[in-house]
Amino acid sequence: MRRGLLVLAATITALVAACGAAAPPSVQSTAQARAAAPGADSPVAFADERLAATADTLTPPNYPTRTTPEGTWLTKGADDWTAGFLPATLWRVYERTRDPAWRDRAVRWTQPLTAETSHDDTDLGFKMFMTFAVEHQLTGDEAAKQTALAAADTVAARFNPSVGMVRVWDDRDDETQYRVNIDAMMNTELLYWAGQNGRPQYTEIANRHADRTMADLVRPDATTFMFADYDQRTGALQRRYTEQGAFDDSTWARGQAWAVYGFATAYRYTRNPSYLATAHRTADWFTTHLPPDHVPYWDFSVPQAPPQPRDTSASAVVASALLAMSELDADPAAKQADVDGARTLLTALSSPPYLARGTTMPSILLHGTQNVPEGQADTGIQFGDYYYVEALNRWERQVGPATQLIAR
Repeated sequence: MRRGLLVLAATITALVAACGAAAPPSVQSTAQARAAAPGADSPVAFADERLAATADTLTPPNYPTRTTPEGTWLTKGADDWTAGFLPATLWRVYERTRDPAWRDRAVRWTQPLTAETSHDDTDLGFKMFMTFAVEHQLTGDEAAKQTALAAADTVAARFNPSVGMVRVWDDRDDETQYRVNIDAMMNTELLYWAGQNGRPQYTEIANRHADRTMADLVRPDATTFMFADYDQRTGALQRRYTEQGAFDDSTWARGQAWAVYGFATAYRYTRNPSYLATAHRTADWFTTHLPPDHVPYWDFSVPQAPPQPRDTSASAVVASALLAMSELDADPAAKQADVDGARTLLTALSSPPYLARGTTMPSILLHGTQNVPEGQADTGIQFGDYYYVEALNRWERQVGPATQLIAR
């Protein structure tokens, strides 16, 4: 990816937000105040409209996961791995606006997840960090902090020192098998945050998990495997494969995106340069292998043409990660390249083919793909909407109004 020369001046509020914490209302930046009242044509205004409609129409614990062909949300219970994304998105709108109505919505949708702290056979990092830990960061609520720490305890208990990784799913067939996927890098933020909030030993667990993920699931060419199996008695790597990609050696688009975001997050907490280098390598590969309209198909190894479905959620994840990286990079050229990459992705996502404006779909983005092998393709997806909103927040804090992202 070619690097420019512009230095982006990061405000203190933006730096704090990039580290997972938010400034109190009294120190909101000018950019935050501007973002709180976006213009009618802004993708931010459209996203707020869609989110309010979803949050006020559905009733917890019926959590929206993806859209149906009829234009409604398919919902899941609080035990589903996607259940945290609607409340997480509501918290991000509250972070930007400081409007009590958005806080009320976020609390209403967060509270039914409280009992999930001990649900260990799932992705608790997605579900519990972006809800309860973020609630604590934004409001100071002590109960939310303790709920997030309890979830971190559950995740840490799944760490196997022989493997050096946190197990993601329980295996039903082979007691020696220990399964870890690239998605699990997204669970490390809960551990890193807990390491800064009374559980210092969890930082080492997160580091060891990231190190072995980097060694075993990131290929030399910067593409990624989805899964690895290990012998939990010896820690030996047994095989690498996929469950949601096209085939074992393919590059599943969202898995590549999880790697970009996960290693950028690991660097933010540790300042380990190998993590930032891995985030850049995987991001550069992602952005340089996109089709002409800059929205990936669900897997980079399938024919890059219809009828293969797209995955807007993967672009949203990488766009948000690139903006986070732009605040972490010391090199001005790298900073500008991060912003340029995010601009390209967000402009594509905000264009008529991919933004749900003018359609009957309740989601913000169209054409997301959750799991092709299970027939979950070409829908709106709540987690795609979350990362799109998070990326828009970062854009407005760091760069300027999101109306810049609308192609004229």
